[in-house]
This record gives sequence, structure tokens and C-alpha cells, in this order.
Amino acid sequence: MTHAHQSLPIAYPYVPAQKFTKRYSDADAIVRGTLFPELDLPFADFEIRKQLPKTPMTELMQIDFVCHELRLYLDVHPYDKNAAELYDVYKQKSEAAKKEVLYVQDWINSPWPWDL
Repeated sequence: MTHAHQSLPIAYPYVPAQKFTKRYSDADAIVRGTLFPELDLPFADFEIRKQLPKTPMTELMQIDFVCHELRLYLDVHPYDKNAAELYDVYKQKSEAAKKEVLYVQDWINSPWPWDL
């Protein structure tokens, strides 16, 4: 005895083709959950439009999110020179932003006004 449901497919996955032609801004990418507009497929037309506050830490988070997205893209498209160059730029931005965040967070160890 065979079961009819055993021959039916479980699902038909759909993965849109990814191109490196358009991209969201850093601030929009982290909120949208992707750097690439063609991969932005909101669940049940639900969209998050809240922007994060502008602080050194959120800027670092945005830059690192873009780095992560570009790294994932380069895993699939290793010969895309434009994406590789942009990834290098964002890695440098990340290092600079990390120094800025560490500097801002080091205020507690800085001399207090009465120590000067």
C-alpha cells in the first residue's frame, strides 16, 4: 500500500537572482535586514520602517552589517570585483568606527575635571 502524500513535494523554494546593481543605505540595510533591495521580501507585506538612533555604536553596527552582507554576497559571487572593492572599503570603515566607539566608551577612564 502506497501513500499518495509521499510522492508530493514538500515545497517549491524560490530564491530570487541576486544582482549587485542597487543597494540600500547603511541605515536602511540594517533595518530592512538585507543590503539588497531585490532580496527584500517582507513577510505578509509586513514592513519595519523604524530607524535606529544615530550614535557611534549604531553606525558601527550598520557598517558591520553591510560588511556581513557583502561577505555573504562574495561567497556566492567571488569574482565580482566591484563588490570586493566595496567590501574592502567597508572593512576599513569598520576598523575606524571601532576605534571611534572605543574612544567614546573610554570616557570613564579619562581624567575627570578635578584631576586636571
